[in-house]
Amino acid sequence: MAVRKERRKVILPWWEEILRGHRNDLFSQSFRRFAKLGSWGYAAGVRGRDLAYRYGWLKVRRLPQPTVCIGNITVGGTGKTPLVIRLAKDLMAQGMKPAVLLRGYKREKKRHDPVLIRDTQHILAGIAEAGDEAMELANRLPGACVGVGADRYAVGNYILKHHPVDCFIMDDGFQHHRLERDINIVTLDVTDPWGGGQLLPAGLLREPPEALKRADAVVLTRSGSVGPDRLAVLKAEVSMHMRPSSGLLESRHEPRHLTALQSRKKVPLGELRGKKVIAVSAIGNPKAFEIMVAQLGCHLVATLRLADHTGSAEEVRRWVAKNRRNAEWIVMTEKDAMRWGTGGNLALPAYALRMDMVFSEGEEHWRKLVDLIKRLSHAE
Repeated sequence: MAVRKERRKVILPWWEEILRGHRNDLFSQSFRRFAKLGSWGYAAGVRGRDLAYRYGWLKVRRLPQPTVCIGNITVGGTGKTPLVIRLAKDLMAQGMKPAVLLRGYKREKKRHDPVLIRDTQHILAGIAEAGDEAMELANRLPGACVGVGADRYAVGNYILKHHPVDCFIMDDGFQHHRLERDINIVTLDVTDPWGGGQLLPAGLLREPPEALKRADAVVLTRSGSVGPDRLAVLKAEVSMHMRPSSGLLESRHEPRHLTALQSRKKVPLGELRGKKVIAVSAIGNPKAFEIMVAQLGCHLVATLRLADHTGSAEEVRRWVAKNRRNAEWIVMTEKDAMRWGTGGNLALPAYALRMDMVFSEGEEHWRKLVDLIKRLSHAE
């Protein structure tokens, strides 16, 4: 991996730049102090909501088939989507017919009624109706159903009316208490597991770490990004907040190949070696993606980081055109490739990096979870 000074552009929401410590002017310092007051109110709201569902003051509804939730306790990318893909594929390998339920965050065309993005045979909607995450799942999971909507209960029932699915995977639903689930799986990114240690809006925690007691399994993602000593300390910290019967797994994102956006052809990872590359992304953890790209042997000459789920192909094209110099390729995530299309207008040849989630520890517990879901489905 070549190390050189790179040109970098970061476009994050102003509040996220402040909370992540990227800005330290007088206004930012005052904002952080004021945000701590807001966290007290947010914490009270979280506790009140939990009590309301616990005592039945707010209604919880159940789908006719087993429901598995994959979520997190922080704002931002923690590796949920690769885990959803892994679970859906493992279930289909067992002969099951899963359906993935998503909110459809940042859709351009929002609808109140459920939208079926793909059935077992075909993709039925575009990026505007689906959103980038749902579109990535629709492309990665032939044979599974994918639906979006703010009311995941309505989406699940809509799918069941048309397709005989036998289990549901709710993406990013750990705080969506309105839908009852049989299994909760939480992802924690080892590079920033606690979101600065503060609840929103002072930090990036959606819930305090004690919420992990609701989890049947916690998956530490990007486990290879920290040293063994730090990982051991983190595992001890996480275990303190979990039930003894729950599983603690370690995983990493493993690159597989590149896909050329224009031709859709697979390109071996070895083709990256020695190339001068611009990494562009609009994801929750762009740094981890850039490190992975650089580790594949290319020269990372520039990076463009847009806020999660944002940016257009034209915006990327203009920035690349101004910063390309001797760059040869653009590399992005598959999620971003859903939004930026074929790459024909991006000023350089563009490629999406295919990554899969693999377990470095806890594979046996994962298999037990898959078997449990299958048994629950047959018991319905």
